Amino acid sequence: MFHTYVLTAATRPGGGAKKVDFDRAAYLMDKALLTASVLAMEDERDNYPRHDCTYDAQWVWDYYCERHAEKYGVSFTPDVDPEWDA
Repeated sequence: MFHTYVLTAATRPGGGAKKVDFDRAAYLMDKALLTASVLAMEDERDNYPRHDCTYDAQWVWDYYCERHAEKYGVSFTPDVDPEWDA
């Protein structure tokens, strides 16, 4: 089984960014926001790519977390809780 890990905004106990398995967290994501995030990444990558950007799961994660906070008024728990999926 393959895993795709992303860095979160949470900090591990003792310091350093916490990693989360994107696919496990995706089960909790708003599916419409997740789809919009993937489409936004593809649009930027295909139409006006930035030379300093990698278009991957991390891009989608960061974009999704921003949109989640805008829509719901709270941060996406797997992104900010260092104990999530511990």
